[in-house]
Amino acid sequence: MKRITGIFVLSVYLLSFAEVHNLFKIPVLFQHFQEHKQEDPSISFWDFIKIHYMEPIVVDEDYDRDQQLPFRNADCCLVAASSVCECNTITVEIEPLPVLAEKFYSFNEVNKARKYSFAVFQPPRYA
Repeated sequence: MKRITGIFVLSVYLLSFAEVHNLFKIPVLFQHFQEHKQEDPSISFWDFIKIHYMEPIVVDEDYDRDQQLPFRNADCCLVAASSVCECNTITVEIEPLPVLAEKFYSFNEVNKARKYSFAVFQPPRYA
């Protein structure tokens, strides 16, 4: 059950935040290639990729079909930039605290003061 739940959560995460949902459109890519192959039998797969992905977008009769291809448009853009700067090193020296001699108090019945022993806890009284 944990495995199924983990797979489900991972699938939801990948399909919602990443471009993994475009992988489900790969069959559309091959179907559209077959359509182009029927129109022009001399076209290669590389030419098909070049027309649809490397050249500027042309609005023609199969523009709507072209927009269904995977990774055709950027639904989600992410710009990540990082810079590395050299920082001056800061040296912090911490001096150890002096050890103070502590007096040890042992708990004996002899040392216990009688007047404080029943200050909080008192027996019930008869009124």
